[in-house]
Amino acid sequence: MSRIKLLIVDDHPLIVEGYKQVINNDAKLDVDITAANDCKEAYDLMAKAKSVGVGYDMICLDMNLPGYEKKGLYSGEDLGLIVRKWFSDTKLIVLTMYSDNFRLYNILKNLEPEGFLIKGDIDPTEFKLAIRKCINGEIYYSNTVNTLLRSTVTSDFVLDKIDRAILYYLSKGIKTKDLPQNIPLSLAGIEKRKRIMKEVFDISGGDLILIEYAKRHGFL
Repeated sequence: MSRIKLLIVDDHPLIVEGYKQVINNDAKLDVDITAANDCKEAYDLMAKAKSVGVGYDMICLDMNLPGYEKKGLYSGEDLGLIVRKWFSDTKLIVLTMYSDNFRLYNILKNLEPEGFLIKGDIDPTEFKLAIRKCINGEIYYSNTVNTLLRSTVTSDFVLDKIDRAILYYLSKGIKTKDLPQNIPLSLAGIEKRKRIMKEVFDISGGDLILIEYAKRHGFL
């Protein structure tokens, strides 16, 4: 097998170094590792790779990342959509600390990753196993994700990029009445999306309640 070109994207440098150490200490893995700590760094690296026609064999992607507003990237999930658009052959491994069923369901539906690991589920041995299996064309999901797949998800609703943009700008303190300046929707359309999100989340109240729920469950 030729050397694996791997991009790791996580906003905690110590975690990135831990991943690198685990991979580099495995004699069975021959990997060239590049790292990024936020959406902008990762986007710039991927854009450069795309421009020269050299992609990544695998990308390990955290979901909770500082955004890149200029490119409409508000989280790791938005970055994952770019991966899917630009690099059709790249194996995508999602890593997240969140275990909320609805959040995980959204990630699965939007990104369809080859690997999906809940950080609280895994140890170095399982992380290496996931890398090996995904490189070999297999699917690897950690225990919490497999439990979700065996359960019934009560809603087919999936937050799209516009929903995530609404949450992002609200979290930055922008008022709903000013959102049409940043999002290509009418005020009525934005209000409708907010109402649907609150219904799906089973919450009531103002924007602060919506943002607090989104943060607590990993949508921000």
